[in-house]
Amino acid sequence: MFQLFFSLSELFSPPQIKVRPDQVTEGDHMNITCDTELSPHRETTELQFAFYRNGHNVQGFSLSNQYGVPSAQLEDSGNYTCEVQTPTGSVRKRSNMAHIHIQGAAARPVLSFSPNWAPILTGDSVTLTCNGARPAQGNERYTWYRDSNPIPGVEQQNYTIQGAEIEHRGRYQCQNGTSERSAALQLPVSDDKVILQAPPGAHEGEELTLRCYTRPEYKTTNTAVFYRNKLTIRPLGSDSLVLGGAQTHMSGSYSCQTKLHDKDQGITITYTSAEEHVSVTELFSSPQIKVRPDQVTEGDHMNITCDTELSPHRETTELQFAFYRNGHNVQGFSLSNQYGVPSAQLEDSGKYTCEVQTPTGSVRKRSNMAHIHIQGAAARPVLSFSPNWAPILTGDSVTLTCNGARPAQGNERYTWYRGSNPIPGVEQQNYTIQGAQREHSGRYQCQNGTSERSAPLQLTVSDGELPTPALRVPRNDKECDAT
Repeated sequence: MFQLFFSLSELFSPPQIKVRPDQVTEGDHMNITCDTELSPHRETTELQFAFYRNGHNVQGFSLSNQYGVPSAQLEDSGNYTCEVQTPTGSVRKRSNMAHIHIQGAAARPVLSFSPNWAPILTGDSVTLTCNGARPAQGNERYTWYRDSNPIPGVEQQNYTIQGAEIEHRGRYQCQNGTSERSAALQLPVSDDKVILQAPPGAHEGEELTLRCYTRPEYKTTNTAVFYRNKLTIRPLGSDSLVLGGAQTHMSGSYSCQTKLHDKDQGITITYTSAEEHVSVTELFSSPQIKVRPDQVTEGDHMNITCDTELSPHRETTELQFAFYRNGHNVQGFSLSNQYGVPSAQLEDSGKYTCEVQTPTGSVRKRSNMAHIHIQGAAARPVLSFSPNWAPILTGDSVTLTCNGARPAQGNERYTWYRGSNPIPGVEQQNYTIQGAQREHSGRYQCQNGTSERSAPLQLTVSDGELPTPALRVPRNDKECDAT
């Protein structure tokens, strides 16, 4: 009885989750890779990758085998898995589960004012709050600074100034436990009758409102005129001016004008405030495209990073990133600022940009354009047989083809091997065996130009009779692979 044994090869190995750095601390750049290896006979197969945390998708299927978190937070801890599939989904595999624990760090606190106006008038009250992770148990002390000098006797999270005086003005910072000091916020204190107020430290995308603020003993109406750079931007109306979502171009010198009633003299006068410079700060810097390695060769692992920096006053803001090639989206908005191509091909060349936005889309910025050129490499060829059956009988004919990138101009020679020995006189892409004999059996490889040799394929020639009908299977069969 004739017996035939054949094996079904994996198209790609079971994926493995890898995380860098090995121990992630709050605020670190965390990078997770979904690592798999294609069969040497299917090295040009395109794969897609997706990532999950606690079973919930955090990055949908794309060509990137990396998921990056620019500034890891405690809530990014969890059980991570990744999934790899062919574009049709005919082969899909899920990785092992990796538990990633983000260690807490003494995060830099953020200072805020309540009410959120600056400047303030003498006699007003304001509460300063040191926002951020609470200090470690046993080190609950807060430290407050004015113009870099510690403020004695204040060790709580909130610091209230009752009846502000001129000497209270200055640059304030706070520190919780052993954390860094917060970024500084300026508190101006004025003894004028009328002042133009704005939220201190306004950032892009935030609602921006100005108001014409008057000492209560003088105020007669709730009306005012507003000026920017000495030009009227709104005629007489409410004493508040809503500018909407803040943009950096709104920065400038603002003032207001209103009518005051002097109770002692019994007269009403028109009074214009001093000019106040209102600055709208970038929420995050314009993104920059960075590619590694600097020069990408066909087959290299290419990694593209969308690099931006948050304002120190808004370091906990969540950002989303997307990537484009020649204007077409290659990775949709996600928390990952990286797009990776495990094995770059010539068609991955192009003009790349990235886009960064807040979750609401209130602030969105696009990067510069980076032209990435993938240099051609002598790709490892893939050997195939036609007709694609095994084994064959003595007397049959079979054509072996060396598939892959054509060799460089001037080096068009193909080399064929049987059992690691060169086959003399065969230098073409196709090698045909007419009237096969048993001595033609063996492990065949090919090489085009200066490429690597192909993975070997076994050709078996039998001089015995096969049962009728003959039982044959395609060589190099792959799991659910229709090629």
